[in-house]
Amino acid sequence: MIAMDKEKPSIEVVVNYFKANIPGCGITDAEIDDLKQLYPKVSYKDLSRVFHQALNQHAMQPVSYMTRQLRILRPEADPFNTQVNQKTAYGKRVEQGTDWDTKQVEIDQIRGTNRQAYDQVHGMGAFDRKKKQECEELHQKFVELERQAKQKNQPTPAAGYDTWSDEDKVWYDNLVDGVMQLFKEDEINRKKAKQEAATKRRAKAEHAEQVQDFIRRTRKVQA
Repeated sequence: MIAMDKEKPSIEVVVNYFKANIPGCGITDAEIDDLKQLYPKVSYKDLSRVFHQALNQHAMQPVSYMTRQLRILRPEADPFNTQVNQKTAYGKRVEQGTDWDTKQVEIDQIRGTNRQAYDQVHGMGAFDRKKKQECEELHQKFVELERQAKQKNQPTPAAGYDTWSDEDKVWYDNLVDGVMQLFKEDEINRKKAKQEAATKRRAKAEHAEQVQDFIRRTRKVQA
Protein backbone atom coordinates (compact mmCIF):
# COMPACT_ATOMS: atom_id res chain seq x y z
CA MET A 1 0.00 0.00 0.00
CA ILE A 2 1.34 3.44 -0.93
CA ALA A 3 1.49 5.85 2.02
CA MET A 4 -0.55 8.98 1.47
CA ASP A 5 1.22 12.27 1.99
CA LYS A 6 -0.24 14.72 4.50
CA GLU A 7 -2.39 17.52 3.17
CA LYS A 8 -0.32 20.66 2.69
CA PRO A 9 -1.60 24.08 3.76
CA SER A 10 -2.39 26.52 0.98
CA ILE A 11 0.24 29.01 -0.15
CA GLU A 12 -1.97 31.85 1.10
CA VAL A 13 -1.88 30.39 4.62
CA VAL A 14 1.92 30.08 4.47
CA VAL A 15 2.33 33.65 3.19
CA ASN A 16 0.00 35.12 5.83
CA TYR A 17 1.84 33.23 8.58
CA PHE A 18 5.19 34.61 7.40
CA LYS A 19 3.82 38.16 7.33
CA ALA A 20 2.43 37.79 10.87
CA ASN A 21 5.56 36.23 12.41
CA ILE A 22 8.40 37.91 10.46
CA PRO A 23 7.68 41.65 10.63
CA GLY A 24 8.99 43.57 7.65
CA CYS A 25 9.58 40.51 5.47
CA GLY A 26 9.33 40.96 1.71
CA ILE A 27 7.07 38.72 -0.37
CA THR A 28 6.37 39.56 -4.01
CA ASP A 29 3.80 38.14 -6.42
CA ALA A 30 6.63 36.84 -8.61
CA GLU A 31 8.04 34.85 -5.66
CA ILE A 32 4.61 33.40 -4.92
CA ASP A 33 4.14 32.41 -8.58
CA ASP A 34 7.56 30.73 -8.55
CA LEU A 35 6.63 28.73 -5.46
CA LYS A 36 3.26 27.76 -6.95
CA GLN A 37 5.05 25.91 -9.76
CA LEU A 38 6.82 23.68 -7.23
CA TYR A 39 4.13 23.45 -4.57
CA PRO A 40 2.03 20.58 -5.99
CA LYS A 41 5.14 18.46 -6.62
CA VAL A 42 6.94 18.68 -3.27
CA SER A 43 6.25 16.43 -0.30
CA TYR A 44 4.74 17.60 2.96
CA LYS A 45 7.95 16.62 4.76
CA ASP A 46 10.21 18.75 2.52
CA LEU A 47 7.76 21.65 2.60
CA SER A 48 7.57 21.56 6.41
CA ARG A 49 11.36 21.43 6.66
CA VAL A 50 12.07 24.50 4.53
CA PHE A 51 9.12 26.39 6.04
CA HIS A 52 10.48 26.05 9.56
CA GLN A 53 14.01 26.83 8.38
CA ALA A 54 12.81 30.12 6.91
CA LEU A 55 10.87 30.87 10.10
CA ASN A 56 13.67 29.99 12.53
CA GLN A 57 16.28 31.91 10.53
CA HIS A 58 13.98 34.93 10.33
CA ALA A 59 14.41 35.07 6.55
CA MET A 60 13.44 38.50 5.25
CA GLN A 61 12.40 36.92 1.90
CA PRO A 62 10.88 33.69 3.26
CA VAL A 63 9.01 32.59 0.13
CA SER A 64 12.09 33.02 -2.06
CA TYR A 65 14.11 31.18 0.61
CA MET A 66 11.67 28.24 0.53
CA THR A 67 11.82 28.03 -3.26
CA ARG A 68 15.63 27.97 -3.30
CA GLN A 69 15.79 25.29 -0.61
CA LEU A 70 13.17 23.13 -2.34
CA ARG A 71 15.21 23.21 -5.55
CA ILE A 72 18.29 22.09 -3.62
CA LEU A 73 16.56 19.19 -1.88
CA ARG A 74 15.71 17.44 -5.17
CA PRO A 75 13.25 14.74 -4.03
CA GLU A 76 13.30 11.25 -5.53
CA ALA A 77 10.89 12.17 -8.33
CA ASP A 78 13.09 15.19 -9.09
CA PRO A 79 10.17 17.16 -10.55
CA PHE A 80 11.71 20.61 -10.28
CA ASN A 81 15.39 20.06 -11.00
CA THR A 82 15.95 22.87 -13.50
CA GLN A 83 19.61 21.95 -14.00
CA VAL A 84 18.80 19.05 -16.35
CA ASN A 85 16.49 18.52 -19.31
CA GLN A 86 14.35 15.44 -18.72
CA LYS A 87 13.08 13.23 -21.51
CA THR A 88 11.42 9.84 -21.67
CA ALA A 89 12.76 7.05 -23.85
CA TYR A 90 11.07 3.64 -23.89
CA GLY A 91 9.43 4.30 -20.55
CA LYS A 92 12.73 5.13 -18.85
CA ARG A 93 13.81 8.48 -17.50
CA VAL A 94 16.74 10.03 -19.35
CA GLU A 95 18.62 13.09 -18.13
CA GLN A 96 20.42 15.23 -20.66
CA GLY A 97 23.01 17.59 -19.20
CA THR A 98 23.56 21.14 -20.37
CA ASP A 99 25.88 21.49 -23.40
CA TRP A 100 28.39 23.97 -21.97
CA ASP A 101 30.43 24.06 -25.21
CA THR A 102 27.37 25.39 -27.04
CA LYS A 103 26.79 27.91 -24.25
CA GLN A 104 30.38 29.14 -24.53
CA VAL A 105 30.00 29.58 -28.30
CA GLU A 106 26.92 31.72 -27.73
CA ILE A 107 28.79 33.84 -25.17
CA ASP A 108 31.73 34.32 -27.56
CA GLN A 109 29.36 35.36 -30.35
CA ILE A 110 27.73 38.01 -28.15
CA ARG A 111 31.12 39.28 -26.99
CA GLY A 112 32.36 39.44 -30.60
CA THR A 113 29.32 41.46 -31.67
CA ASN A 114 29.82 43.90 -28.79
CA ARG A 115 33.54 44.21 -29.60
CA GLN A 116 32.88 45.00 -33.24
CA ALA A 117 30.22 47.63 -32.44
CA TYR A 118 32.39 49.32 -29.80
CA ASP A 119 35.54 49.33 -31.97
CA GLN A 120 33.65 50.93 -34.87
CA VAL A 121 32.89 53.93 -32.67
CA HIS A 122 36.09 54.18 -30.57
CA GLY A 123 38.74 52.63 -32.81
CA MET A 124 40.33 49.23 -33.29
CA GLY A 125 41.16 47.45 -30.00
CA ALA A 126 39.16 49.92 -27.87
CA PHE A 127 36.85 47.21 -26.57
CA ASP A 128 39.71 45.02 -25.29
CA ARG A 129 41.45 48.03 -23.73
CA LYS A 130 38.23 48.99 -21.96
CA LYS A 131 37.75 45.49 -20.56
CA LYS A 132 41.38 45.38 -19.42
CA GLN A 133 40.97 48.73 -17.66
CA GLU A 134 37.78 47.53 -15.94
CA CYS A 135 39.58 44.42 -14.71
CA GLU A 136 42.48 46.51 -13.38
CA GLU A 137 40.09 48.86 -11.58
CA LEU A 138 38.28 45.91 -10.04
CA HIS A 139 41.60 44.41 -8.98
CA GLN A 140 42.62 47.67 -7.30
CA LYS A 141 39.34 47.72 -5.39
CA PHE A 142 40.07 44.27 -3.99
CA VAL A 143 43.60 45.34 -3.11
CA GLU A 144 42.21 48.36 -1.26
CA LEU A 145 39.64 46.22 0.58
CA GLU A 146 42.38 43.83 1.66
CA ARG A 147 44.54 46.73 2.87
CA GLN A 148 41.66 48.18 4.88
CA ALA A 149 40.88 44.76 6.36
CA LYS A 150 44.46 44.39 7.60
CA GLN A 151 44.33 47.84 9.23
CA LYS A 152 41.10 47.04 11.05
CA ASN A 153 42.26 44.37 13.47
CA GLN A 154 39.76 45.43 16.10
CA PRO A 155 36.24 44.00 15.77
CA THR A 156 33.44 46.39 15.00
CA PRO A 157 31.99 47.61 18.32
CA ALA A 158 28.40 46.66 19.00
CA ALA A 159 25.79 49.38 18.81
CA GLY A 160 25.13 50.90 22.25
CA TYR A 161 21.87 51.32 24.14
CA ASP A 162 21.36 54.87 22.82
CA THR A 163 21.26 53.58 19.23
CA TRP A 164 18.50 51.04 19.93
CA SER A 165 14.91 51.53 18.89
CA ASP A 166 12.30 52.43 21.52
CA GLU A 167 10.82 48.94 21.24
CA ASP A 168 14.20 47.30 21.89
CA LYS A 169 14.83 49.62 24.85
CA VAL A 170 11.48 48.74 26.42
CA TRP A 171 12.16 45.03 25.93
CA TYR A 172 15.63 45.33 27.48
CA ASP A 173 14.41 47.45 30.41
CA ASN A 174 11.65 44.94 31.15
CA LEU A 175 14.18 42.12 31.02
CA VAL A 176 16.52 43.91 33.46
CA ASP A 177 13.62 44.75 35.79
CA GLY A 178 12.52 41.13 35.75
CA VAL A 179 16.01 39.89 36.58
CA MET A 180 16.43 42.43 39.37
CA GLN A 181 13.04 41.43 40.79
CA LEU A 182 14.18 37.81 40.86
CA PHE A 183 17.33 38.87 42.73
CA LYS A 184 15.23 40.78 45.27
CA GLU A 185 12.85 37.88 45.80
CA ASP A 186 15.78 35.50 46.22
CA GLU A 187 17.36 37.83 48.81
CA ILE A 188 14.06 38.09 50.70
CA ASN A 189 13.67 34.31 50.69
CA ARG A 190 17.22 33.84 51.99
CA LYS A 191 16.64 36.33 54.83
CA LYS A 192 13.34 34.67 55.68
CA ALA A 193 14.92 31.23 55.72
CA LYS A 194 17.76 32.56 57.91
CA GLN A 195 15.29 34.08 60.38
CA GLU A 196 13.24 30.88 60.53
CA ALA A 197 16.40 28.85 61.18
CA ALA A 198 17.44 31.23 63.98
CA THR A 199 13.95 31.04 65.52
CA LYS A 200 14.09 27.23 65.48
CA ARG A 201 17.52 27.27 67.14
CA ARG A 202 16.28 29.61 69.89
CA ALA A 203 13.19 27.48 70.46
CA LYS A 204 15.31 24.36 70.62
CA ALA A 205 17.73 25.98 73.10
CA GLU A 206 14.84 27.20 75.27
CA HIS A 207 13.29 23.76 75.26
CA ALA A 208 16.61 22.19 76.25
CA GLU A 209 16.96 24.72 79.08
CA GLN A 210 13.45 23.94 80.31
CA VAL A 211 14.22 20.22 80.33
CA GLN A 212 17.42 20.77 82.29
CA ASP A 213 15.57 23.01 84.77
CA PHE A 214 12.86 20.36 85.23
CA ILE A 215 15.49 17.69 85.86
CA ARG A 216 17.26 19.86 88.47
CA ARG A 217 14.00 20.60 90.38
CA THR A 218 13.00 16.94 90.27
CA ARG A 219 16.32 15.90 91.83
CA LYS A 220 15.93 18.50 94.59
CA VAL A 221 12.50 17.19 95.48
CA GLN A 222 13.75 13.61 95.58
CA ALA A 223 16.66 14.60 97.80
